[in-house]
Order: sequence, then C-alpha cells, then structure tokens
Amino acid sequence: MAVGSWQLAVGSWQLAVGSWQLAVGSWQLAVGLAVGSWQLAVGSWLWSLVIKY
Repeated sequence: MAVGSWQLAVGSWQLAVGSWQLAVGSWQLAVGLAVGSWQLAVGSWLWSLVIKY
C-alpha cells in the first residue's frame, strides 16, 4: 500500500509540474505576442518616417 501511495504522490507532483509548465508556456506565448505586436508597431512607425522624408 505504501508503494501505491508513493506512486499517487509522484503522479500528483508530475501533474502539478505539468500544469506549471503549461502556465509558463502560455505566459511566454502572451509575452511573445505582445513583444511582436509592439515591434511591428514600432517598425511601421519608423517605416512611415522613412517614407515621409
């Protein structure tokens, strides 16, 4: 029975780690999208300045 409890504990821990990795992945994706959008906006603005002058 001790082995079963230990396996359950390990399984719960792996699930927690998996959830945490998923959260980190989602956060990285959100940050990446935000940075990409910001770079695109800055790039467009710089390009408009180049075209203007």
